[in-house]
Amino acid sequence: MIIAHLIYRFDVGGLERVMVNCINAMQNDQCQHIVIALTEVGDFSKHLNSSVKVFQLNKKSGKDLAIHWRLFKLLRQVKPQILHTYNLATIEYHLVARLAGVKKHIHAEHGRDVNDPEGLNKKHNLLRTLLSPFIHYFVPVSTDLAQWLESVVSIPPKKIVLIRNGINTHNFYREDSNNNRINFIHVARLDLVKDQAGLISSFAQLIKKNSLNTNEVHLTIVGDGAEMPKLTKLSQQLNIDQYIEFMGVKSNIAHLLANADVFVLSSIAEGIPMTVLEAMASSLPVISTSVGGIPELITDNENGFLVEKQNIEQLSTAMENYLNNPNLIKQHGEKARNYIENNFSETNMINEYLNLYNKLLGQY
Repeated sequence: MIIAHLIYRFDVGGLERVMVNCINAMQNDQCQHIVIALTEVGDFSKHLNSSVKVFQLNKKSGKDLAIHWRLFKLLRQVKPQILHTYNLATIEYHLVARLAGVKKHIHAEHGRDVNDPEGLNKKHNLLRTLLSPFIHYFVPVSTDLAQWLESVVSIPPKKIVLIRNGINTHNFYREDSNNNRINFIHVARLDLVKDQAGLISSFAQLIKKNSLNTNEVHLTIVGDGAEMPKLTKLSQQLNIDQYIEFMGVKSNIAHLLANADVFVLSSIAEGIPMTVLEAMASSLPVISTSVGGIPELITDNENGFLVEKQNIEQLSTAMENYLNNPNLIKQHGEKARNYIENNFSETNMINEYLNLYNKLLGQY
């Protein structure tokens, strides 16, 4: 069984971590995986099993009709039985794959674009609907996305297979700290859909309202992206740059989470983010906007706090809750860890994908 995974860009991100974990767990003599990036492949590909072949097609920005021919030739060469695409940017290539002889087709939705956070773009949804006859299964990673595919995009329910992201909790832990400073941490690509500007503004409000010094509170931002220059400038303009550390891309996420106190996510749109699963597995309470699949993870004032998206006041108040009640950090963090252990198993996720691949090929 050869499965080709088609992604727009293969770089650091939650989606890529899901792919790596699944592919590495399934790669064997009976199940071979290849990864194809329409644009480019980053260093994160080094986390893949060495036997996994990785290709980049160097798609130009905008219209690049030649990309269809390059993909066609590659698929004819590697001869996969299944094409597994991810998110809107790759869905159109199922037609090319059909012409190249690929028989079975899966399309996964892991989240929504910043320009369409509610998934209501008629042009995009029409594309999904028109391509539906050529795709055997749509795989959303949250109940929210599954309901949207059925009710808004009009994908037949029998074609929708919900597979939530899972995590190996044994890889995550919590360090005991004698430091009285509360360390907030945010891990994500620096992108408009993540609204880090709103997070920084909320953090500035928290500092100003409570007259906090750098020994009392700190924010670590892990990740890189196009918004980095604007965000560093914003922190300087708000005069809180000494309270924030922009770390860029890091591979030791488990260690960074282990030494933090509270995870904060300010996204405008999400699916089931791996970063939130990892934070909860590290016994961190999570403050997050109530978008996408996040309410499936966070119960307000039980294992974290939910706030409205782009609401600076609410986000700042949620951070203040932990500042004023530090005992809540441990209480909410323990409940977060327990919830992930009981509901978001990486083993279950991998088995569900493997069962879906086998079902497509009629092996049971």
